[in-house]
Amino acid sequence: MILALETSTDLCSVAVIANGKTKSKIKNNIKNLHAEKLISLIDQTIKNINTNLKSIDAIAISIGPGSFTGLRVGLSVAKGLCYAVEKPLIVVPTLDALALKAIKICKIVEKYINNDLYICPVLNAKQNDFYYSLYKFKGGELARSMPYLSGSLEEIVDKVREGLILIGDGVVNLKEKLYNQNVIFVDEDEFNQPDAFYVGKIAEDKYRSGDFADIDSVEPLYVKEFTVKTK
Repeated sequence: MILALETSTDLCSVAVIANGKTKSKIKNNIKNLHAEKLISLIDQTIKNINTNLKSIDAIAISIGPGSFTGLRVGLSVAKGLCYAVEKPLIVVPTLDALALKAIKICKIVEKYINNDLYICPVLNAKQNDFYYSLYKFKGGELARSMPYLSGSLEEIVDKVREGLILIGDGVVNLKEKLYNQNVIFVDEDEFNQPDAFYVGKIAEDKYRSGDFADIDSVEPLYVKEFTVKTK
């Protein structure tokens, strides 16, 4: 079983998954309470299936990009738990997990179009910036075709192509700019949020291949530099 944590945005979620299936999952629907709520969410998620941390095979964390505070809180908690129960740590790029969430849409759409399908996960990075990347969907699998980037809406629009599926909390900002273009928006707030289940899905593959993070040295994947504003 994998305990997966998703803390990269204003909301967070925790899941235990095994063999690609959800055993238990809880979402926090109140924004920016990661530090106060994450430990209790983990505790309740595990108690829901009458197990404990020592029965977990590994702990997975969404490593970024995303909210600087959320990433730091999530990684700190994940590291602490790994030390406490001597379990491996698995890190999963947030955009990879978000893109995986859109595969179910690709499988529906591919029946009706002949073009290649691409997924572009977009997360709001604040200050008029957005995190994004591009993934090609082929043969039921995803392959990332560009680095994890941060940039303006205009930069993302320049990379839009036919057969593109957009997902993430930044989608709402792109709708007006891409009106009447042949792209697909996931128009549902909950679906556009990163999800601990998909972090866990990727983590299961990493666990099988022994792809573990070094607990002492691993850092969040920030993508852009942290800036502090003063009045």
